[in-house]
Amino acid sequence: LVEEYQNSNPKSASVRIGSMTAQKMAGQLRHDLRRGPQPDYVDASRMGLNRILLQPSTTGELRNICEERRALRQCQRKMKSNAAIGTRGIITFGSEAAQMFEAIGSSQQDRAFRALTNAIARHLNTTVHGLVLHNDEATIHAHFILAAFDNNGDPLSK
Repeated sequence: LVEEYQNSNPKSASVRIGSMTAQKMAGQLRHDLRRGPQPDYVDASRMGLNRILLQPSTTGELRNICEERRALRQCQRKMKSNAAIGTRGIITFGSEAAQMFEAIGSSQQDRAFRALTNAIARHLNTTVHGLVLHNDEATIHAHFILAAFDNNGDPLSK
């Protein structure tokens, strides 16, 4: 891991996404919204610098959206209780890129995070259901949530 970090591009930005069940989403929401005990790498004195750019949907709301979209496909079976209902994502920066991004100010940061998250949702033909910016960890980053089924009813996992 150390060697990989040393050879990474410090001027880069990255986006990672992955599907999540309702159970995983509940844990992600606790982390994103800073509910309950937090990991040691979170600086509690900086939590006030975090921003909710789009209040995350509840697991129930997101499940309903996914069920409605899935119904567009005329599926024979009900959606499984452990099916993915959300796609979580994180937008991160290399060390130099983070410094440059922090220098542009909060309103421009918010616009950039919103624009990128909306572009990802458009590319995947789905919708954004949460966007939270964290300033209380080592570097600025944002977590987002997308519906796990696209607007045609197909799962994003496919």
